[in-house]
Amino acid sequence: MDRKKMETLVLVVGTLVVAAALTVYFVMGDNPSKALYANVIIAVGFLFFIAYNTITTSGLQKEIKELREQLEATKNELEAKRSEIAQLKQNLSDKDEELNQKNGEISKLESDLQSLQKEFDALKSEQEASE
Repeated sequence: MDRKKMETLVLVVGTLVVAAALTVYFVMGDNPSKALYANVIIAVGFLFFIAYNTITTSGLQKEIKELREQLEATKNELEAKRSEIAQLKQNLSDKDEELNQKNGEISKLESDLQSLQKEFDALKSEQEASE
């Protein structure tokens, strides 16, 4: 039985128990055992409530346990993702450093190429001048 139906049933039974106890108490007039009968009715209603509470609590305990397990799994997954992100950031940083080194090498090679080009042009000019 689902929780909503159980709650409705408990409310109905609780109302009936109180109504029955009040009816017994007021209908019996001067009978000396009317308080005893009313108390017995209230006690039976209270036992019903205790049974309902026990059933509900055990169901909630199971649900809480499942939610805790889900939470723990989610925490583990989050930690794994954070670790993966940290690793990816480190890889990105390494690649960025590598790229900066390559850019430095490219700049040096371009500078060397320009120097060689100037040297070549100077030697070519000298050769043309000597001819």
